[in-house]
Amino acid sequence: MWSHIVDRFHAYYTKVKLSNGRTILRKSKTLDKKRLSGVLKDARKGLKYLQRANDGHIQNLGTVLDMTYARVGKRRRQLIAKLQAPDLLPDDASVAALSAEMSRAPRAKRVPELTDELLALLKSQVKQDSSRFTRAPLRGISPKVPTVNIWQRKFPEKRRVNFIRAWYAKTLDRLMPPLGADEWERLRGLATGEIRSDGPVPRRKTGTTEAGASQDPVYRVALRDLPYRLTSSTERVVEKKQHPETVSRPHELTPRFMRKMWANVFEKCPQLEWNNEWKKWNVTWGNVRKQADLVFDSQKAVPPDVFDGVDRHGQLLVQDMVEPLPPSL
Repeated sequence: MWSHIVDRFHAYYTKVKLSNGRTILRKSKTLDKKRLSGVLKDARKGLKYLQRANDGHIQNLGTVLDMTYARVGKRRRQLIAKLQAPDLLPDDASVAALSAEMSRAPRAKRVPELTDELLALLKSQVKQDSSRFTRAPLRGISPKVPTVNIWQRKFPEKRRVNFIRAWYAKTLDRLMPPLGADEWERLRGLATGEIRSDGPVPRRKTGTTEAGASQDPVYRVALRDLPYRLTSSTERVVEKKQHPETVSRPHELTPRFMRKMWANVFEKCPQLEWNNEWKKWNVTWGNVRKQADLVFDSQKAVPPDVFDGVDRHGQLLVQDMVEPLPPSL
């Protein structure tokens, strides 16, 4: 989120065509001023979103955690792009064969193919419960291309290629990319409580640095010009009580609450591991919901009459029911 806000303030350049026919990039002051208002609006919106996440609003906090662990956003698309690379051996023969195949087929007739990692991931995700994912459920691992059109003629080749491309793009949009081994293990530790989190960093006083010195005047003016006041979490709770219809209910960021939030994200994160014995990819999904079995101590004998006087539903038998007392005069 921080890098996203910073990138929005990069200088805006436009293409300008010179008299000699050359095209250069030149910074436009007029467009830069117009764009600055929109960029400031987006930055304030992102800052407000982070504030609500730190205050414990479940929807905002869940979205920030999904962006952190590549369930949504730019990093998710980057991880999927790595899976789209073809599986090639590091030799010249494989590269030459792929280049020759791509040169023979025109670009309009090229059909995207699933790599071994994508295919293993698709087969595993189809079997999972899609209600916990942030994307639409997968319908299958291969496109169902019709053989004939509505006139019972052969399906056109161009439409077949476009049909497969559309299915490929829709499938990648619904795919949950795998995390690295280190990141997946750390998320598992946070979800199970094995790794203790320090919680959010306490906010410093407005207008001071870590050393206690005052901030730059420009920074103070920027804070003053914000469309909302940087209030504390306690004040926002009071605002919730005064205006319950405008603000969602915050939640205290306790260790138990954070383990639950990390567990929700962990269930959406798979891990890919190569099995040398079977020569295939194994997919492991995060799961921290384990049912506890009832374990009886064998050293302590249960008395045989512990369930006497009740039926199998736990109700008292008729002969053992206590007679009601007579009404008082």
